This record gives sequence, structure tokens and C-alpha cells, in this order.
Amino acid sequence: MKKFFHSILILISILTIGVLISLGYMYFKYRNWEKSFEQDLNIDNLIDQDIAKSTDLGAKISTFALSAEDVEFLQLDISEIGSEIYNTLDSYLGEKLNLEKIYIEPSNSKWVIYSQVRYEKFLIWFSFDVNKDSIQSAQIYVTQINIGPFRISKYVNWVDAVNTGIADSIITLNENGLVGRYIENIELLNNSVVLKGSRY
Repeated sequence: MKKFFHSILILISILTIGVLISLGYMYFKYRNWEKSFEQDLNIDNLIDQDIAKSTDLGAKISTFALSAEDVEFLQLDISEIGSEIYNTLDSYLGEKLNLEKIYIEPSNSKWVIYSQVRYEKFLIWFSFDVNKDSIQSAQIYVTQINIGPFRISKYVNWVDAVNTGIADSIITLNENGLVGRYIENIELLNNSVVLKGSRY
């Protein structure tokens, strides 16, 4: 019996040490990634609460919606679309979580959106990619979700839920005429997002 308990204690000790080593490895890998990431930030693509609150898209959206043209385009730069993303994400966070910053890495057909979230004294960077195929459509989609350098979408099925939410939002936007036009196409460019809208 003593040998059995002794073996159990050894097993628990090995597992505990293994978990601590894994956590330590993840912590230091995240911190190294964070240091490198924040050193390379382009300040022009960084959106905080002040920028988000001071950005007003009302005039642009009104012009887009009320244009007499059959087809009209709405172009939003990185700061404008980042402010909308900031306000949307911030509204979904609970009382204990605070959105500090949004950072965008834009490129043609793919944007990577980083969000820095505060929980008490801890700050963590989350990210997800937004992709658009070359065909004309309003459909955009996510393929991965990360915490720092760690791809968590491999372990939790959040990608499907996010993509379903995006698709439902676009359908709702078009069916209810929330911007006064039917959104035919969305383009992700190096420095902006362009929406193509047709009159109903």
C-alpha cells in the first residue's frame, strides 16, 4: 500500500512539475512575442478609446446612403474602421474586461486585427484575421484566433461562431437597409476598406 501511495505522489509531482514548466514556457514565449510585437507597431494603425470616441462616420454614411447614384462606394480608412471595431468589441466585453487598444495590420484581401484587453492588472493581446476572396461579394471571414503567438482556434471552435456572426450581420444589414443600400461587395485594401452599395 505504501508503494502505491508513493507511486501516486511521484506521478502527481511529475505532472505538477510538467504543468509548471509548460506554463513557464508559455509565459516567457508570450512576453518575448509581446516585446517584439510592440516594438514594431505602426502608431498610425493604433486605435485607443480617445481616437474611437472622436471618430464620427455620420457624414460619410449619410453621403453613401443618400447618394442619387445607382452604385455608390464607401471608403473607410484604417482609423475609421478600427474605431468601429473598437466600439463594437468594447460593447461586448463584461464589466471586468476593458478594451485598451486596437491595432490593425492591413494588406490586400487580409487584415489582422489585434486587441489588447485588460483584466485587473493583466494586459493580453488577442488577434484574429479578416479575409476576403477575390470574387465580388460582401462575405468576409476569419480563419484563426490567437492569444499572442498561440493559435487558440486549434483548440476551441470560435472561428465558426465568429463567421456565422459575420454572415448573419451582413444579411441583417442588407435585409433591413441599415445603411440605405444593398452591400454588394467588400474590399480589403492596404490602407482602407471599401464597400460597394446599390440602391434598393
